[in-house]
Amino acid sequence: MKKIFAGLALLALLAGCAVKTPVSVKPGKILPPWQEGWLDIHSINGGRGESFFYIFPDGTTMLVDAAGSLPEEDYPLDPPGLPSKPSKDITPGRVVTDYVSQFEPEVSKGALDYMMITHFHGDHFGLLIPSPDAPGYQVHPEGGFQMVSVSEVGSNLKVGKIIDRGDFTSRASKGFRNPESWARYENYRKFVAWSEKANGTVYEPMQVGRDDQIVLKHEPAKYPGFSVRNVGAGGNYWTGKGTEVDSTYIPSPAECLAFAESEDKDAPNINENIFSCIFHLQYGKFNYFAAGDLQYKHKEKFAWFDAEAPVAKIMPEVDVMKLCHHGTSGTNSQALLNALKPEIAIAANWRDVQPNPATMKRVWKANPEAKIITTNMVDRSRELLQADGVDPEKFLSTQGHVVIRVEPGGDRYWVLILEDDDQKFLVKAVHGPYQSK
Repeated sequence: MKKIFAGLALLALLAGCAVKTPVSVKPGKILPPWQEGWLDIHSINGGRGESFFYIFPDGTTMLVDAAGSLPEEDYPLDPPGLPSKPSKDITPGRVVTDYVSQFEPEVSKGALDYMMITHFHGDHFGLLIPSPDAPGYQVHPEGGFQMVSVSEVGSNLKVGKIIDRGDFTSRASKGFRNPESWARYENYRKFVAWSEKANGTVYEPMQVGRDDQIVLKHEPAKYPGFSVRNVGAGGNYWTGKGTEVDSTYIPSPAECLAFAESEDKDAPNINENIFSCIFHLQYGKFNYFAAGDLQYKHKEKFAWFDAEAPVAKIMPEVDVMKLCHHGTSGTNSQALLNALKPEIAIAANWRDVQPNPATMKRVWKANPEAKIITTNMVDRSRELLQADGVDPEKFLSTQGHVVIRVEPGGDRYWVLILEDDDQKFLVKAVHGPYQSK
């Protein structure tokens, strides 16, 4: 590690400038921009779902999901949603666009190299605004799609490649039978078609088992220790051997389609969550895991509803984990957490039943030293946690954008919390450095 820093210092000296450490800022100040060699992972908090922005060591960028639920203030949910950040008057797509525009590196030239949609639920890829008279309603003048969540971000920022879990009918979930869910999916496909034609965007389903679909775009040779492995998507799972894939754990596409169209009340009612995109990112010693809304809920009815089980068998320990499905109930099984043993666990929560206390206990059972972070916390969430013996005061942070900043080479990382009440993005707290495993 000393050799890496010495090399960086020499290069900086030759350029007539001083090297900054990955974190050289105090709370209340603006976060220093990404620099080459760093890995930044941003959890963008708009209070309406989940969105993560990644800046890889050479400046390659990737956005995973773009939130997309409608504001709780105008469209109440049960269980209730959380307050919109920074305001209900700013759409989730605008929140994400503004955030990415603030932090994207110059080398990206205002574009996203990758956009991943983990699965087809509104809090990840966008709910349609129900009326042309409603606030935030926008239709793209050329594409004819409603601009919500990923389609709004992709209308404002050119996207190089769009990756998702595969066609909605490739393995149909219960949303296949829901006209509103189908309308959201059709709107998304309209956006993809427009982006392909207007911007030359490449569309691909996630290629499970591969580590050459999401790659460094600018200077890959400089960072041989960086990789992104596609672990699962659409009911297919990497076996942990080469690029081998198991497509038999979950019923076939034909069977899933038959279940979705069946009127039999005993037929499997498949939740879209189990088809989420799953990936493992590695940078030197630093390891990171994310799996959308993967869950094991109702596995007592059908064993294959436990979509986390095949993943738990092959995953190594990680430093940071994005908790599955916002840290709610029926997710993040003990088997998966025992495999991952995260040091940092981030719950990008947006409803008042998240995170679930039993789930938090499982995190600590797997690693008693784990530091839990939530992007939001309201009084009702605190009450539910405390009533079941979980003290949120023990969490590392309970409100704000979250930034994981990994130093060149991947040996150490910091956790930075940014204010989310406005779009100044000031640093709220600095934690670390932590040593990568």
